Amino acid sequence: MRLLAVAACLSALAGCASAPPRSLPPSALVARAWSGHEPPTTPRAWSVVVFASAQVGRRYCWGGTGPNCFDCSGLVQRAWGAVGVRVPRTADSIASELNEVRLEEVRAGDVLWWPGHVGIYAGNGWVVEALDARHGVVRRAAANPYRAFRPEI
Repeated sequence: MRLLAVAACLSALAGCASAPPRSLPPSALVARAWSGHEPPTTPRAWSVVVFASAQVGRRYCWGGTGPNCFDCSGLVQRAWGAVGVRVPRTADSIASELNEVRLEEVRAGDVLWWPGHVGIYAGNGWVVEALDARHGVVRRAAANPYRAFRPEI
């Protein structure tokens, strides 16, 4: 029983950010932003970014869908839900159910995906994500996502 409690605590501390490391060249999204070649987004997708950005500083909680705390997919689901778009609840479901877009075509509001983790591309090389129990919801450089998805608007 004690071992189960320790495992649960470690899992909660790791949060959505427990994806395996990936060694890729410097972030293409950041480089694209620096070059001034960001594709335009839609007003609805921009509202998703605004909602997610307003959550920066909130705490991380496993299984959290807000309003006081979020996990990674809970933040994505809630942000898109705020504009009336259904998004699946888990990172794996997002990857299997949403339309994939090429990383070169990512625009603000799209869902960035890493194994076991998702965030919302905020444009200009940034991502808003519920990172882990230590950091909570943050805005940081969009470093090397594996894939990207765009909910149907």
